[in-house]
Amino acid sequence: MIRALIQLIINPYKAWQELSNNIVRQQYLPLLLVYPLLIVTSLSSYVHYWYGYSTLPDATQEALLTFFKYAACIVSLLVLIVKPGRKHFAGDYSKSQAHVFVGYTYTITLLSVLINNLLPSDFTFIQFMPVYITWIVYQGRKFLNIPQENVFSYTVIISVLFLGLPFVWDSIFNTITH
Repeated sequence: MIRALIQLIINPYKAWQELSNNIVRQQYLPLLLVYPLLIVTSLSSYVHYWYGYSTLPDATQEALLTFFKYAACIVSLLVLIVKPGRKHFAGDYSKSQAHVFVGYTYTITLLSVLINNLLPSDFTFIQFMPVYITWIVYQGRKFLNIPQENVFSYTVIISVLFLGLPFVWDSIFNTITH
């Protein structure tokens, strides 16, 4: 499954093409890649405690918030893509395809957060890695069978949702916790 993540980063077109042709990989991708990466990314918040940048309670809170934030992003984007997205973009995809699409694409954001948590610096070029999601979303159009006339609106709307939902959920959870 790590190979699938590397393939998505290096050549998204080929990654989506291989995923389209392999139903078994589609079934196990969330269980073997997306959710373990979500857990590892959440646990990487404790690295800031080891560096001495935060206390143990703060690191625990950050780990929980990271987990719930990205889980909420995946669920909310999945809900938006399944019914309204299929109708708006006239895509011919199943609920399970949408689940794989959302999870597989979010691995880029999760990987970015993981790498950023492992580095001792607060600001790195890795923080801009999620912008690459726009290209991955565009390349995933054939996986979701998006008609050519809807590709532009699909790419823009879905990319904005992928990039914006973490900020929305982050502000919701910050409001709740503070």
